[in-house]
Amino acid sequence: MDFLLIFLQPHVMVGIALITVLVALRPHQRARARARAFIQQNSALAVLAESLGGKLATKASAWSPRLQRSKLEPELSLDFQRGPWHVRVTQAFNPRPHSDALLAYEHWIEIATMPVPTRKIPLEFFTLSFEDGFVHVVCQGEVPSDEIVFLVDMILEKLGRVRDVEPRDPSAVV
Repeated sequence: MDFLLIFLQPHVMVGIALITVLVALRPHQRARARARAFIQQNSALAVLAESLGGKLATKASAWSPRLQRSKLEPELSLDFQRGPWHVRVTQAFNPRPHSDALLAYEHWIEIATMPVPTRKIPLEFFTLSFEDGFVHVVCQGEVPSDEIVFLVDMILEKLGRVRDVEPRDPSAVV
């Protein structure tokens, strides 16, 4: 009984609450620190963002609902505009990679489009997935910064050939 009374003391309860909050926030702090370090270490991506007139952000998120539900956590995003198309490239990582997991990273390339029926178009190097007003491509592993524009241009070229696909502002309500 005395043991229970010790835990019910206000200063002990406050201490337990503080420890719980710190433990809960720790993974998010690590992810933010990792993203900041990534930006500092990868100056090529920062230079690419500047050359594209885009912005690089550590508070990354996916546009498309399917990628928002992914088990991988978005870490870093590059938003830019290519002609009338709005593009987001997000680096996502597996916060708890298993020993059998081959890849801990993915790159998501998303382009905002007018809503079209949900479908997938398999191509030679990737599959275009249309969903909720976005087309996205998931690239396994890390994509070097010098290949990002090449991939985006290849995707936009394919989109230009797909009937009824028009660009839109990603902030517009679908």
